[in-house]
Amino acid sequence: MKEIWNLAISAPMLPLTILLVPVAIYWVLSIIGAVDHDLLGVDMDGADGDHGHDHPVADGIHGVLRILNAKGIPLMVVLSVLVIYLWGCSMLGNLWFNPTLSGGPGSIVCIAALVVALILTRFTVAPLKPLFRLIQDDPEPAQPVVGRSGIVRTAVVTEREGQVEVPNPGAPLLLNARIAEGSTAIPRGTEVLVIRYDADTGIHFVRPLNEPS
Repeated sequence: MKEIWNLAISAPMLPLTILLVPVAIYWVLSIIGAVDHDLLGVDMDGADGDHGHDHPVADGIHGVLRILNAKGIPLMVVLSVLVIYLWGCSMLGNLWFNPTLSGGPGSIVCIAALVVALILTRFTVAPLKPLFRLIQDDPEPAQPVVGRSGIVRTAVVTEREGQVEVPNPGAPLLLNARIAEGSTAIPRGTEVLVIRYDADTGIHFVRPLNEPS
């Protein structure tokens, strides 16, 4: 155990070991319900519907998700699996090929570990896609959503991100929501009205309920 700890905090491994900390914190907070489910772009499916706005970070994330065949899987799930694989492969790589824990060989091991981690992540998350699709789909027929009211459940709803909870028989519906271009962001807890649904992107457009039509 001491040898594993010493390797984990060695110079080549320390940055990756530190990277495990925010991942662990996220899942602990998520389990106790103290974190938004769209944190760090978990809600990425709707970003394709951003009406032509360039967003390099979002485009880069979508590119990685396509490479990993992870479209439709929450981003934090993908990142967590990738980070764990990267850390594990780097640990084994340094143990086998860099016993002196030198910086140069350690960098080569890290690059090789990243390639292996990407491949392993792709094969790991692909079988999860039907599961998350099942979780996101409501098995009971839902009432029409347009024209109904709901509550903002994320920090804000903007032109690019946000989720709204709408009451529904059986279980509430958690909808990917956006506001009209040029509108003011709507904060958490605000009651909103669903005014439009974009079937191509799966996005529901909302406005504050007390806002004049």
